[in-house]
Amino acid sequence: MGAIDKFISSLNRSSGMARTNKYEVQIFAPSTHPGGPERANVNLHCNAISMPGHDLKQITQQFGSEPAREMVTHHSFAGNIAATFYIDAGHETKSWFDKWQEMTVNPITHKAQYYDQYIGEMNIYQLSGNNRTYGVRCEEVYPATVSPIEYTYESADTIAVLSVEFAYRKWREVDDTTSGTTIKRTRLPDSVEKLAGNGVQQRRTGYQK
Repeated sequence: MGAIDKFISSLNRSSGMARTNKYEVQIFAPSTHPGGPERANVNLHCNAISMPGHDLKQITQQFGSEPAREMVTHHSFAGNIAATFYIDAGHETKSWFDKWQEMTVNPITHKAQYYDQYIGEMNIYQLSGNNRTYGVRCEEVYPATVSPIEYTYESADTIAVLSVEFAYRKWREVDDTTSGTTIKRTRLPDSVEKLAGNGVQQRRTGYQK
């Protein structure tokens, strides 16, 4: 089988390539949100969103004169999730995010509220046709930034959009994309390297530098 045939065969097995315009978003505010924890029109009006990444933090480890190794010490989920939403004429989408932000800081006393009171969740799915093929669940989510909206008479036929940046703590891969309830967590053995701050107490038997 030639390289082209193998490439076509791999596409057939995976139902083609992922397309960036095929996605689904589910945003869940806290249950105490005055506008309700979920608004279908908010999810439907999301016209762009970034699926978050994952960073491995490293330090340089060198033994004697050997070539150095870049060794992992911990991981992080850096950066916010950027999204934009079409705005309806009544600005219900914007109002929903405004009320969520008011749950983080009291608009009258200007006092920050408890963390558990304003965090929610977000699911982001890759679609193929009408089927979910991959998904991530972002935990401890809240709208950190709701950007201003610019108006101008020159944009008569332009639909207004709202940019929102969501802070989050971490994400996990969704295992059951149909129900979106089971989260995949891979169990890995402990690290074999003893590094400062990584909590490893001893090397695995038989390990050599």
